[in-house]
Amino acid sequence: MGNGTMIAPIGKDDMRKIKIAGKVGFFVIMLVGSALAQNRAAELSAVSGPTYDFSTGYAYLAMPIPAAGHVHLNGLAASGSIGLGPRWGVTLDSSYLRTSDVFGTSHPVYVLNTQGGPEFIPFEFGRARIFVRALAGAALVDGIAPVSETKYLHGWLVRPSCAFGAGFEHDVSERFALRANGDYLRTSFFDSTGAVLPQGNLRLTVSLVFHLTNRQTRAVRN
Repeated sequence: MGNGTMIAPIGKDDMRKIKIAGKVGFFVIMLVGSALAQNRAAELSAVSGPTYDFSTGYAYLAMPIPAAGHVHLNGLAASGSIGLGPRWGVTLDSSYLRTSDVFGTSHPVYVLNTQGGPEFIPFEFGRARIFVRALAGAALVDGIAPVSETKYLHGWLVRPSCAFGAGFEHDVSERFALRANGDYLRTSFFDSTGAVLPQGNLRLTVSLVFHLTNRQTRAVRN
């Protein structure tokens, strides 16, 4: 007979060890698979769920008064947004702007405005994004209208309002961002005859944004 290699038979102890090792390996595979599945489910949940943020900051408004020029108002703005997807969301916006003395009449003028509507992000690059929005709601305008060189009509009016605008937002951390936006705000007020006329206002806002959910992680995963 030629030279060969002798293979030792497998004993009962060896068979027991092989079965135990197989069971342990199967258990480890199942455990790792379950952990990976749970982690993936958590990631999908984080990606598919809505995002929330809140912002507050300084706002400026240029409000025209017929036959008198523009009144410059300053105040505060606050908004809350819900991101329904990578590009779309809805926002609720409110602002209060005021000036204490108009044309030397000692009458204050203020605008209290609350609106809501859709928001769309057409461009997003790195930690920054550009958004556009269309809002509708109501505005309380307290102001004056010149009747003559020495007489003014003073009063207040509540009417529906709308706004169309765009803005830029840049993340400074996972939770905070800086935002600057401008809106064309449409409100209404009296003229010198008492007739209600539309007003076209320019509103500028600079605010600090707090992300209640981690928007950066979502943006990367999307």
